[in-house]
Amino acid sequence: MTESDKVIKGIHDFWNSRANLGLQAGTRDVVLKRLEIEAIAKYARDGMYILDAGCGNGITAIELARRYDVHVVGIDSAEEMIAEATNMAANQKLRGSARFQLGDVRDLSCFPEKFDMVYTERTLINLPNWPTQRKAIVDLGILLVDGGLYVMCESSQDGLGKINTMRGQLGLPEIAQPWHDRYFQDSEIQDANFPGVKLESVFDFSSTYYFLSRLVNAWLAAQAGKDPNYESPINQLALKLPPIGDIGQTKIWLWRKLA
Repeated sequence: MTESDKVIKGIHDFWNSRANLGLQAGTRDVVLKRLEIEAIAKYARDGMYILDAGCGNGITAIELARRYDVHVVGIDSAEEMIAEATNMAANQKLRGSARFQLGDVRDLSCFPEKFDMVYTERTLINLPNWPTQRKAIVDLGILLVDGGLYVMCESSQDGLGKINTMRGQLGLPEIAQPWHDRYFQDSEIQDANFPGVKLESVFDFSSTYYFLSRLVNAWLAAQAGKDPNYESPINQLALKLPPIGDIGQTKIWLWRKLA
């Protein structure tokens, strides 16, 4: 087994181990998860056929099917995540439908059909390098109908860098990327060629949240000699306030399929 294979297996095992954690399966930061769901949901419409590529335990896919008359297909390479997603969907009252199956963003050849919308939610950052991430963007675009949307909700190294610069000014330690993640550099996306899709916009939806949570709340907690609480009232203010600025660690890159 190569080192790359070992890393991929480690990531696979890590996500399988988190399958039964409900809203915290993808992140312990449940306010961020709620912000991500709201940001992705803005692009869904009744009647859409949607692919959730890297669905985890299905929280976002199920919420979309609850709100809209849509059919969502969720894929993930972690067997326990798919099992948990299937079980949760079976116990929900949905306007639309959601089904889940094993799948890997590195090989999407199993999908002959086309989707009105595809989204990833901190999925591509689990891929080991930029060439693999770039290929996944192109391959996901291929699965779209003409004019369809790829909502790429992923993490930005540039956003994290800006947060860490300000944390340093407050005497706070830097935030490190998780061991299993490879965040995007904004310039990689801006400068590369992606056949078949066009980058339409970048939505820095988490900027206000990261300012409040990783700076204000973190500083106040440090003054009190405590660890910051992800669910503090300060953090939850971001659910009521608009996104301001460009220091969001998590962004949406919105791609449109070319005719």
